[in-house]
Formats: sequence, C-alpha cells, structure tokens
Amino acid sequence: MRSATVSKTRLALALSAFGLELRLWQESYDAQWGATIEDGEQVFHSQFEEENLTLAKLHLLGEARTRALNRGDKEFPSCESLMGSWKPITLNNP
Repeated sequence: MRSATVSKTRLALALSAFGLELRLWQESYDAQWGATIEDGEQVFHSQFEEENLTLAKLHLLGEARTRALNRGDKEFPSCESLMGSWKPITLNNP
C-alpha cells in the first residue's frame, strides 16, 4: 500500500524588492507569520509574530532591507513606499 502525499495550498503575498523575492503568508494561528526571502540561489526562511498583516509586511520588508544593506546596496526605496506593491499568489506546500 502506498501513502499519498497531500499538499497544502495557502494564499500568500509576493513582492520583488531590494533585488530580493519576498513571500509572506499567515501560519495556523492569527499572530504567526511565515516568510521566505530569495536572493539568487539562497533562500532564507523565517517565522515571526506580528499583530496584523501591515506589521507583518513591515517586518519582512525590514529584514529584506537589512540584507540589502549588508550586501552593500546603497540606493533603494523606504519600506513604507512598497506597502501597496504586494501581489497575491498561491503557495503549494508538501
């Protein structure tokens, strides 16, 4: 007998900012958020708690901005200017 793998589909938000690809989704309870930051071939996974979607977006944008600063990027927009640029996507997780 084979066991079937059931994939979980969830709604997420995506954004390209600071030369990085960002993905953000809400985890199983209200204040828990999951995220990935893709920088070329490197993927960084993160989980954190924030009270609402706006704060979760700012949290992830702050992490991305810090990564961009650490690699020496000097010119990019503020986190607040990117708040309306998120696009809805569907994530398929095994």
